[in-house]
Amino acid sequence: MKLFAVVVTYNRVSELKNTLLHIQEQGIAPSSILVINNNSTDDTRLVLGNEFPSVQTFHLSENIASAGGFALGMQESVKQGADWVWLFNDDSRPLSGALQAAAPHFSGAVGKPLGLLKIGERSGEGISTLLNWKGVRVPVTVPISNDLTDTDLITFDGCFISRKLIETIGVCDPLFFMGTYEFDYCLRAHDAGFRICTLPNGLLADSKLGSAKGTPPWRQYYNTRNHLWLGIHRRSFEIIKAWFIRESKYTIAIILKGDQKWQRLLYKYRAIRDALLNRRGKRYHPDLN
Repeated sequence: MKLFAVVVTYNRVSELKNTLLHIQEQGIAPSSILVINNNSTDDTRLVLGNEFPSVQTFHLSENIASAGGFALGMQESVKQGADWVWLFNDDSRPLSGALQAAAPHFSGAVGKPLGLLKIGERSGEGISTLLNWKGVRVPVTVPISNDLTDTDLITFDGCFISRKLIETIGVCDPLFFMGTYEFDYCLRAHDAGFRICTLPNGLLADSKLGSAKGTPPWRQYYNTRNHLWLGIHRRSFEIIKAWFIRESKYTIAIILKGDQKWQRLLYKYRAIRDALLNRRGKRYHPDLN
């Protein structure tokens, strides 16, 4: 089995270093690690060149966010012969034994082919989390175990994706830019008859730094736009209904106790407008505002 690891990074060089070291500790050769550098302005390029010279680096001239970065990493890995691609953000990393626990499940599957296998994150003392789908993600806590569990959804952090799945449905859609692209990919995998599974063993560490200081107004735009677009694109009443309920709650919360109220409401309006008009891709970002 040929395994490649992909890390998407933007301006978190210390986190990136930690993640790369953890990936190498799993026994993955540096030449089988791809770093997608989303035009970082910190010391990412310098550190990669000096401390990780054998890691494959893709220094982009613009920030294409997580959806674009993972799409590029998946495409390049398969081009180089990967049987499985292991995905990480720069602030998520595998703990000792993660690859060893997953490896027995890569072959010998009975029934539907295994398309995505997610290493579970520890959600609390002795528990991990699975994701179900009811038009929106619904988390369910389960005891820590090495039992391969079928799930509706995964997030890409710590997720293995099979070459066969990528060859069948393609890479994740970069036009989502950020948010929702993982769920779109899972739904497409289900449509194509692939299994989506989680190993809820708690062997993934995820700092979740993207939401550590709250969600900025421009970022909420993508959550709102992409979720609604997905419902419209799939002609799914379930998704649109779940989107409406979710957005109603968030909008009320913004009005009653949110910061930057008018900015957030303006981005909500723009998101709905653009979803209805099929406007996608990178439209708002701190560098553009």
